[in-house]
Amino acid sequence: MPFIPFQTRTNLHYVYDMNRNSIYKIKQNQYEALSHISEGSYEEADVNVLKDFQKRGLLAESPILQIEHPASQMLEYQLERCVNSITFQMSQNCNLRCGYCPYSSNEIYNNRSHSALNITWDTLQQGIDFLVAHSKDVDHLHVAFYGGEPLIEKKLIMDTMKYTQEKVSGKEISFGMTTNGTLLDDSFAREVRDFNISIMISLDGPKDVHNENRTFVNGRGSYEIVYRNVVHIRDNYPDLYQKLKFNTVISPDGKFEEIFDYFRAGEGVSDLSKVNFNTLSMNYTETEFFYGEAYFEERNYEALKAYLLLLGKVKEEPVAYHKRDIETIYSYKEFLSPINETPKIAHPSGTCIPGLKKLFVDVNGNFFPCERIDENSSLMKMGNLQDGFDIKKVREILNVGAVTEQHCKECWAFHCCSICPAAADNGKDEHYSESYKLSKCNRVKASALENLKNYTMMREFKYQFKREDISL
Repeated sequence: MPFIPFQTRTNLHYVYDMNRNSIYKIKQNQYEALSHISEGSYEEADVNVLKDFQKRGLLAESPILQIEHPASQMLEYQLERCVNSITFQMSQNCNLRCGYCPYSSNEIYNNRSHSALNITWDTLQQGIDFLVAHSKDVDHLHVAFYGGEPLIEKKLIMDTMKYTQEKVSGKEISFGMTTNGTLLDDSFAREVRDFNISIMISLDGPKDVHNENRTFVNGRGSYEIVYRNVVHIRDNYPDLYQKLKFNTVISPDGKFEEIFDYFRAGEGVSDLSKVNFNTLSMNYTETEFFYGEAYFEERNYEALKAYLLLLGKVKEEPVAYHKRDIETIYSYKEFLSPINETPKIAHPSGTCIPGLKKLFVDVNGNFFPCERIDENSSLMKMGNLQDGFDIKKVREILNVGAVTEQHCKECWAFHCCSICPAAADNGKDEHYSESYKLSKCNRVKASALENLKNYTMMREFKYQFKREDISL
């Protein structure tokens, strides 16, 4: 059904029209009738209410005849001239064995593991040369380093950044790295400080929380050395410290209040403005994760503060402390741009162009859409440094909605879908699995509906979604 009725408060009723990507305020009897229809009932009185909307050009049947991503026809040009980012898998090895890591031996993610393979200098050079050759129409290039643990290959990281600067002219260059922080020592900090680099460090909160999962191979916790390394950078390389960000993974039994208080207090190595909070990924696993009531109470409390800050109702915390929630709030405005009609050939939202903004190159020089992909997946392998992009494979990955075409055509969440290739790949099949992708839909639609309600609630309070009103 290409529409969904909902309410924000007892006396406020709305309907979201997929065809126009718009929200309309409706009366209670209309809400009840449309709710009956969306639940499968077609009583004459309910149908008549729907027909009244359709006479006004609203809540029409889906016009979509074919699922195809609008970028499909431009892929060859874009991948030939518009690639603006590359991420290198520096190593498949790591000096930690985190309890929830997709590469560690655990009962959560069982299709990947650490290995002793490291990337070679030849592969890195070829990667930078490839990026330069395929970025003629972009002004900014980004080069990132990933693992395993990328700092296992410190010298190669430095050599690659220097080589990039030698090979690129007339374009802005930035670098990025995701690290567990244990090898982020003084010698590397001193060398890297003058580069335009952002470093994402894994830090799960206070010592006892961090050490529950982020341990060395021998089981010893890693908090002390991460803390020491970050404090050293803070005290000796303040410019580099400003470029540090922190990734905090909250496990299902995590102490969210304790974690949030640790960063809010600012007594550790960071404050809330530098932290991204994440739950365990639902990709490439058959394990169900259940986060308890305490987690949602704490998480929703922090989200509520973000709303109240934007509405000017509370002012005791900086807006930047709630950057992630605020970016989410602003994303509602992004996807809710009204349209006259959904085109006959269209594709659900949620899918970026594989290889364009996050081309991932593994230690062997193979191409994948991004670093979140399982590099053992034959479906997601889309070329290599020697042969370039496999356009046919990239087009298949891009058109993830095609495998569930009949369902997508009629889905009310078409324009606010968040299923990307990583979420739709089970890591086992040569092609997308219809049943596997559909298994993700209920969760995605529930999240989309919550977003609709939150966006509408902000509109009820007359919020104008002007980015210049906030400072991130």
